Amino acid sequence: MNFKTKLNGYYVICLVTLTLSVSCLAAQEFEKDLVLALTFDEGAGNTVKDKSAANNDAQIDGNANWITGKIGGGFQFDGKTWVVAPHISLNDRDFTVQLWVKTQRINDQEVVFSQYESNAKNLSLHLRVYQTGMVRLGFYSNDLDSQGGIIEKNQWHNLTFVVDDSDKTRQIYVDGNLVANGVSDGSYLGATGDTIIGGWDRVDKGVGKAYQAYMGSVDEVRVWQRLLEEDEIIASMNTAMPVDSKGKITTIWAQIKRGF
Repeated sequence: MNFKTKLNGYYVICLVTLTLSVSCLAAQEFEKDLVLALTFDEGAGNTVKDKSAANNDAQIDGNANWITGKIGGGFQFDGKTWVVAPHISLNDRDFTVQLWVKTQRINDQEVVFSQYESNAKNLSLHLRVYQTGMVRLGFYSNDLDSQGGIIEKNQWHNLTFVVDDSDKTRQIYVDGNLVANGVSDGSYLGATGDTIIGGWDRVDKGVGKAYQAYMGSVDEVRVWQRLLEEDEIIASMNTAMPVDSKGKITTIWAQIKRGF
């Protein structure tokens, strides 16, 4: 084996090492403070597994209607079905909620993600879509709205809600684009209540989780206990969960065996 062959060999090894390091780092950064990741890839049963390290598995309350989603599997909500995860602490902190939706825009207001402690200011988190195509990030009597016509009927859209508790600001992104930005009149304070996808458990209304229930499809629900920057939002909306650094390693070693 001559020097040139050895040199090329060392170069390949260095390249592979660097690539693996970057892949592992990307996975670690993506999963930092990730406390809920529902992929809806199960395709059967009544449990939606949390792919984050927090183990916040969700249960289906109603009809399990598994569908093809935006990335892999998805879930169809009929207005009588909800996906219920345990309470996740989002009060008095920075947080980000992201999910894919394909709304039918049947009702005036439909809640896609919520927590409920009380019908009092800053004690109920409700993320919703409107028949007009508007999107809301609400704490109850302290809300941020986009303009109308932001989301289209029966089209997949990525919604990302970012709360900066330190600066008391909030942002709404649709498909990676900032569509609303404003100052919050106080922190989100809700410290109890299940984390619900597809409805809002307004016990004061006497209809359980069916209040302003969502009609449409959902996929890739993710929650972080930190702020996501704009580049992270765009990267996440185009990344399947879990971030499989092991799979990347396998692929790279297969390339080595084939001689790249």
